Amino acid sequence: MATSSSALRAPMIVMLSLLAAFLTSGCAVVNSPPRHSERLQKASGLKVFQVDTTKELWEKTSEQIPYDQREAPIDAKTKRLNNGLLRIQLSGVSLANYMRQLDSDAHGGPGSGAPWARSREAESIRMYDEISGVLDGITKRPGPKEPPLRVVVDDAFIDAKHTASPK
Repeated sequence: MATSSSALRAPMIVMLSLLAAFLTSGCAVVNSPPRHSERLQKASGLKVFQVDTTKELWEKTSEQIPYDQREAPIDAKTKRLNNGLLRIQLSGVSLANYMRQLDSDAHGGPGSGAPWARSREAESIRMYDEISGVLDGITKRPGPKEPPLRVVVDDAFIDAKHTASPK
């Protein structure tokens, strides 16, 4: 029995549509928080931004996979401070690129073994939220004689919340 090509075409179109919907669905979509675009615009307009943090937190949140380095490089100058923290100095454009990476790692879709997969990393959420707080507070561009904007992200200063009930 011969099969008409139009009879096969309709189910094939439906299958391709479902596949396209699946591939573009939330499995790799970054759900950026409100005002993310505004934060990137503010960041890219800054001359310098400084982050004082631990070496481990910086390394964890700034590690780039090779294709990110070409498209959105994070060029940073680092200096060890007397209190054991690193001072990371970023240009405005590098800060915007760093915020893009933090957004992807903090607010991305579910992770898997694929190199392009995203996961919600606690460290990236923390860093994104801390930097966002400073960027959200900007009402005008800092003057040339003003000190650079800075955020300190150090776990030693967080008040831990006890979850165990008192005895």
